[in-house]
Amino acid sequence: ENHVQISKVISSGINAEYGGGAFEEAGIDPLIGNMVSTMIDNKRSNHISGVVGAFNTIMAAQRGEVPCKVTSAQPLSEEHLDSLRGALGKFLKENEKLLLDSDTDEALIGGMVVEIGDKRVDMSTATKIKKLKAALSLPL
Repeated sequence: ENHVQISKVISSGINAEYGGGAFEEAGIDPLIGNMVSTMIDNKRSNHISGVVGAFNTIMAAQRGEVPCKVTSAQPLSEEHLDSLRGALGKFLKENEKLLLDSDTDEALIGGMVVEIGDKRVDMSTATKIKKLKAALSLPL
C-alpha cells in the first residue's frame, strides 16, 4: 500500500524540498518520507523501488507469507490451481501461508515452472527437449 502511495508522490514530480509535505498528506509514515527524501537528495531515487520491494519481501516473510509463482504454457483452471495449492501447501510450515501467482508462457510448450521461495523446479517441455538435444549431441 505504501509502495503505491510513495510512487504517486514521486511520480507527481515533487522535489525533495516539498516532498515531506506531500508524504504527510498521503498518510505515509514520517520515517518513510524522510528516507525517500534522503534518497532523492542523494540522487538515489532510481533505487527507491528496489528498497520498497526488499522491504515488502521482508514484511511478507515476517507475516509467514511464502510467494509462489507458477508459469505454464496454457492458463491453468481453478481446479488445477486448487490442486497445486494443496500439493505445495504440504511443503509449508504450520504458520506459513502460500501466495500463489500464476502466469503463462507459450515458449514452455507444455508443463510448468514452479518457483517457491528460493527454489525453482522446471518441468516444462521446452527444458526437457533442450536437455534431450544436448544429450543426443554428445559423442558415443
